[in-house]
Amino acid sequence: AAHARAVGTAAGELPRTPRPLPYRTLASVADITAGHEDQALRILNDLDPAHPLASLDEARPRYDRAEEWINTHVPADQRTIVRSEPDGELLKSLDEQARQSLRLLLDGLADHWSLDGLTHLVYGVPKVQAGFSADATPKELPPEIKTAQRSFFALLYHLLVGRDTGPRLPTLLLAVGQERVRALLGE
Repeated sequence: AAHARAVGTAAGELPRTPRPLPYRTLASVADITAGHEDQALRILNDLDPAHPLASLDEARPRYDRAEEWINTHVPADQRTIVRSEPDGELLKSLDEQARQSLRLLLDGLADHWSLDGLTHLVYGVPKVQAGFSADATPKELPPEIKTAQRSFFALLYHLLVGRDTGPRLPTLLLAVGQERVRALLGE
């Protein structure tokens, strides 16, 4: 009975999404693409290259609800707007450790260009810099690694969107595209 109430109304069953993707991911994609459906489809296909969507219709109506939520509930000043040009001043001011972290990320982009791969990469860069394996679990790591990860994430957000935070980094990187990420990170 609870399931029937969750998937329907008194008027009947609600339309189902053929490929139900995570709502948070769909909302991030809708935010980043600002209504450009071809971009949204490209990003969603990059999330799972082994099972690409034939069209955005496969993610509807769930994608439409996420897009509607972004458009009606997220204030304009909190929307994600990717930089059009690299932040030259910030890039010039980076210390050696920050430059090395960007280099590790850039060197791994091509081999890790999927949602899972980029998640592993962005969390792994600070681990590798500290001398640990990228696969090390949180229990194997000192608390300083978590702080280093937060600093690294903040640096990436500043270089990509000009703020301290934003959508999940792997989703953001996929949305921006490998070529543009490389340009914005100073390569």
